[in-house]
Amino acid sequence: MINAGLHALLNLRGLLVGASAVIALGAVLFPAPQAVAHHGWAGFNTDNLVYVAGTVSSNGVWGNPHSQFEVTLDRKLPANTPKLTIPEQLQDPEDSVRVNAARSYKGPHKKLEIIIAPPAWSGGWGLGRALKIGERFKAVGYINRASDGLFRPVLFWYGDDDTPVNQVLGSKLPVRAPLPN
Repeated sequence: MINAGLHALLNLRGLLVGASAVIALGAVLFPAPQAVAHHGWAGFNTDNLVYVAGTVSSNGVWGNPHSQFEVTLDRKLPANTPKLTIPEQLQDPEDSVRVNAARSYKGPHKKLEIIIAPPAWSGGWGLGRALKIGERFKAVGYINRASDGLFRPVLFWYGDDDTPVNQVLGSKLPVRAPLPN
């Protein structure tokens, strides 16, 4: 009787281990679309820095591996990035010129899904909370190649005082996009 119970328990354990392996393999082979869409800069059109501005229009997600929220874009944007404070870490002349020369978003969307660094990184730059609905948001970054409604900033400013938040590791842009003509 003990042998039969032990045998049944080992079979159940084998089934659970096998099922876990299948689920893990499925997650690797068929990741959630959101996971594929935003990890790393390679999924974004790093040939074109884009300026966006608007108001936060969703509570979004404040967490790891990235925080996300939606921004309703201003109806009229300036042609290029307005003069805003750039953190010292991104003031390399090549980067400053690119950030200031970024062209305003001209795409089809009135709202963009914004994906930013996790809370620990953004908190190190002074943003220790989720952005609030109605709060001002300005950013320079990249549009996703697969989903043109997804935007990832390299630098953003929030609130009425345009507080800057660096979104790149180190002191240089992940890719130095060509300057606009």
